[in-house]
Amino acid sequence: MIEVRRCSLIYLIQLVASFGMVFFKGIQQQNVIGGKYKSAFFTSYLMALFEVAVVSTIVLSGWNSVVPIGTGGALGIVAAMYVFRRVHK
Repeated sequence: MIEVRRCSLIYLIQLVASFGMVFFKGIQQQNVIGGKYKSAFFTSYLMALFEVAVVSTIVLSGWNSVVPIGTGGALGIVAAMYVFRRVHK
């Protein structure tokens, strides 16, 4: 039972971390395109934070990481597109 909880927690962390990583990569792309230097500088640190979290959890669960990371990434990029367009109307 403890092992199942541990795996579930790792998958949840992977999903959230992947969401954050891809979300901020999407925002970063728009920062670069728009010439937003200050935003691009600070967004880089957020990207690094989430990317380290993703890589660290891959070490723990290997190929089982594909589904939660893929799902988090897909949701993250769609959210970034939505949020960016809402904020910059």
